[in-house]
Amino acid sequence: MESRSAKFSLSEANELAHALLAQIGRDTGIRTLSIKGLVADRYRLRRPRVAADADVMVDPARFDEFCALLNERGWHLRVEREVPSLLGPHSVTFIRDDWPNDIDAHVRFPGFFADDQAVFDRLWRTRGEMEVAHVEVNVPSRGASAVIAALHAVRYSRSLRHAGEFEQVAHLLEHDFSAEDRDEFVDVARVGRAQWVLRELFERIGHPFEVDVDARRQRLWSTNRATVEDGAAVSWLNSLAAAPWHRKPAVLVRAVWISRAEIPRNDAERMPTVGEAWAHRMLRWRRGTVSLMQYALRRR
Repeated sequence: MESRSAKFSLSEANELAHALLAQIGRDTGIRTLSIKGLVADRYRLRRPRVAADADVMVDPARFDEFCALLNERGWHLRVEREVPSLLGPHSVTFIRDDWPNDIDAHVRFPGFFADDQAVFDRLWRTRGEMEVAHVEVNVPSRGASAVIAALHAVRYSRSLRHAGEFEQVAHLLEHDFSAEDRDEFVDVARVGRAQWVLRELFERIGHPFEVDVDARRQRLWSTNRATVEDGAAVSWLNSLAAAPWHRKPAVLVRAVWISRAEIPRNDAERMPTVGEAWAHRMLRWRRGTVSLMQYALRRR
């Protein structure tokens, strides 16, 4: 990532970003819920650490409008090409040249397999508030935030840090949550169709769970868990396999080649040099080769 100048720390920037997001929602009537980092820290769902971004869930019915409002306030998309995703796109990342953090605006959260609007409405129904940078910010309940924290942690199956965060949520569910908080956790997972994904936590609290995800989505989720740290190589492989024969050459070329205009960067006006473009391609090819080799070994 290109460096960005800032007049405040990353921690301060995240708090101000959450306050900004809440104020935009309040001024326009767009429902927003701050999630993950700062919220997880205050609910003690993980060890406190400074996140690189501020995450917000936005009412799906007005998601595009909210993104346009962020753009009007100086936040813009980083230049990067669209790549396939096993689970589909779930958020849009915004940056500002004079801020050190990103804003991730979510229309859905990976691991919820119910309708996006149904999930958001359920989270909204039992929302609470937190004061952030002297602004009241809407947040999911502690039980609902535990579902989000667990979904995020369980998705990264090979990360020691995320494994530790998963254990933190499990410990709280077993030993710290009230019966009301635990019931909230169960109900949000039920409505969001995340019971199968979080089945280990259901078993640890002695609560029965339903297999609420069909076999195809189970395979996609499991493959994504095993490869999410590897980048997009496996997603491209999946797209190539799924494409009809007459489309496979185009998909293969798209997977392998990235044009200069598509090289990831913060400044859309600055075209990468030929050398920078080739350096990025070589890095991607090396990473992709390693990812596909690891994927092949895991499938043996």
